[in-house]
Amino acid sequence: MYNLDSVGQDIFKGIQERVNHSIENGGLYIDLSTDSCRKFLQRKVNTNANVVVMYVDIAGSTQMSHDLSPIKLSIIIQIFSQEVSLSIVKFGGYVLKFVGDAVIGLFPADYNPNKAIMNSLDCAYYIQEIVKKGINPVFKNKSFQEIAVKIGIEYGSALVLLYGKNIEHAHIDLIGFSISIASKITSMAFPNEIVVGENIYNNVDSDKKKYFLALYDHYDKWSSVMKYNNNLKYHVYKYIKN
Repeated sequence: MYNLDSVGQDIFKGIQERVNHSIENGGLYIDLSTDSCRKFLQRKVNTNANVVVMYVDIAGSTQMSHDLSPIKLSIIIQIFSQEVSLSIVKFGGYVLKFVGDAVIGLFPADYNPNKAIMNSLDCAYYIQEIVKKGINPVFKNKSFQEIAVKIGIEYGSALVLLYGKNIEHAHIDLIGFSISIASKITSMAFPNEIVVGENIYNNVDSDKKKYFLALYDHYDKWSSVMKYNNNLKYHVYKYIKN
């Protein structure tokens, strides 16, 4: 597992400087792109790929869109997307897409599913930490609303689908259970929670299972999320690193 303590505070200081630069200059420090993911998917068009899918979502974004000016909200979402994107790449993943206030990442798992799963979990924990210690201190100092994130992760096979004939220009996306369920379990999570599906739990080493808590107390919420899929027998877990 990734050890943030070994990194020290320098990493948070660097993030704070980047966030501060973005706010003061009215623009992001980097250009966000999904080109690397597209190139990865182009090699797998019309085939099934084993992937770990991770949704990272700003908690309470609907209320924020009501309370904040469009300019302030856009800066918050841009900075959030920037830092999440950099985190996903840092842990060996790709940014699949940006969907409003959410970032969807994927971690290739064809060759080493366990490593991809652990990378995604470490990435999720890292994101939670940089939001608390990297982004929010600057937001608070600049009188921006602090944020919390919800993260959902699942592992499985997904079809790489080309929407057209020209592989260079047509839209490419993933379809399958893992990507569909990842979005649903993210909606179950509370702020600052990391929630995973049963395929993640079933594929981690036995000595790592102690870091997962079955969410039986979320049953009513799960029933609401899955109201049109009542026959699906599926277990959801909260990832608790400590």
